[in-house]
Amino acid sequence: MSQRQSFCVIGGGLAGMTSALILARNGHDVTLVEKSGCLGLTVRGFTRQGTYFDTGLHYTGGLGQNGIVSRYLRYLGVNGLTVASFKEDGFDEIRFADIGKTVHLPIGFERMRAALCKEFPGEEACITRYMEAARTALDEFSLFDQLFSQQGKSRSGASESLAAFLAKNTENIYLRAVLSIHSLLHGASPDETAFTQHAYVAASYFDSVHNFSGGGRSIINAMERRLEEEGVVVVLGKGVARLQGDGRRLSHVELDDGSHIPTDAAICTTSPPALAAMGKDVFRPAYTEHLLGLEETCSANMLFGIAEKRPACLDGRNLFLCRDANLNRAFAHGSNPEDGPFFISSSPQPDGREENVGIVVVAPGFFADFAAWENTTKTTRPESYKEYKALIMHRIRDSVVAMCPELASVRFVAAATPLTMRDYLRAPRGGLYGIKHSIRQINPMPITRISNLFLAGQSIIAPGLVGTMISAFLACGLLLGNTKLHEEAACS
Repeated sequence: MSQRQSFCVIGGGLAGMTSALILARNGHDVTLVEKSGCLGLTVRGFTRQGTYFDTGLHYTGGLGQNGIVSRYLRYLGVNGLTVASFKEDGFDEIRFADIGKTVHLPIGFERMRAALCKEFPGEEACITRYMEAARTALDEFSLFDQLFSQQGKSRSGASESLAAFLAKNTENIYLRAVLSIHSLLHGASPDETAFTQHAYVAASYFDSVHNFSGGGRSIINAMERRLEEEGVVVVLGKGVARLQGDGRRLSHVELDDGSHIPTDAAICTTSPPALAAMGKDVFRPAYTEHLLGLEETCSANMLFGIAEKRPACLDGRNLFLCRDANLNRAFAHGSNPEDGPFFISSSPQPDGREENVGIVVVAPGFFADFAAWENTTKTTRPESYKEYKALIMHRIRDSVVAMCPELASVRFVAAATPLTMRDYLRAPRGGLYGIKHSIRQINPMPITRISNLFLAGQSIIAPGLVGTMISAFLACGLLLGNTKLHEEAACS
């Protein structure tokens, strides 16, 4: 596409910012629209009592020198970011309280295979098959053409679930739990997640694990600078009320203040329910119904605490605390949030200090538990909500400390519930990772029946930094040429 055109990108998260930069870098006029008052709201984190908390980016794969995220950032011109490494001998620590067992996951496919074989003697065949299949899935994930092909296979039901893959290879429930543990980081249970989809997420950690030294805020700030340098027009505090066109092509985007943005094409990175609302005038009823019927990923309760010094158990690694081998508690309403499992991380401080460090605890959380206050907002929640929230958080804190006494001195200063997630993530039921990637439903593709409307974001390809950036490159590739864009990014 050589002619200069005007594009509108809807949604100012990582997928939206990436899409806007790609299009602007290729010589087009771009307007980026974000409903909230700032870009990258869920990733930039927040500061409380002088301590920074990383809310949406605890670690990621793909940030090695030749990793896919590193190549994408170089292509986008996002420079000057430093990365923090994790412990090579165990970037994740998994504790099973019922049997007193601790498992460390080292960085690198072969090192992890060897460590798990040592930890689970007699399970070498299962572990080897898992690691080989995960590595193959990761390799395919980074290739645009193969990704489209693989999506078609998984959507047709050809891909078995993670639970089914493990069940046919091992009877050891603790090994199954270890190999499924990263289901907690994409929000769908092992029995409803395609093995390949799980591998996209998990294997990116196996290959390399980093975070940005300044946390999620640093990448958001860096991308904001690049948007300004590329001349992207950023509209904050205004949502998209409706997409307008003739049912075949968009002509313009109408904002909720009544203003209009004419566009030659648009990329929408918002949630499918939000897309359904804004597209009611251009979508067929069946497509709108499909978007509204998609199931979200799990929600969560979150605790935010301050440690006077970074705990040794969180120095260069994250923690998974499990009462036993049953991970399904995180996905099944009716479970007690204090029974876990829990994901715990420490936040890198922008000034590099190791004192007064932010500790983030992610615990199971279910929107139905807070249904009595569903029609309230963060400024109108009654005392009954606050009391119930305090009770749940107290129970979670006690359970976490019982399983990890090293965290007893952490002073918890804030908390969030599924209602908080709903308000900040704009997910109707507080889903952490957008729409669930499940073998039981068909998620939207990057292309739509509207010829100049494309989709990106966590709900399209995969959750997390890697998934959102790949979705943005795919959507932009449909406008600019996938082969050209892929080759340029691969050479960065």
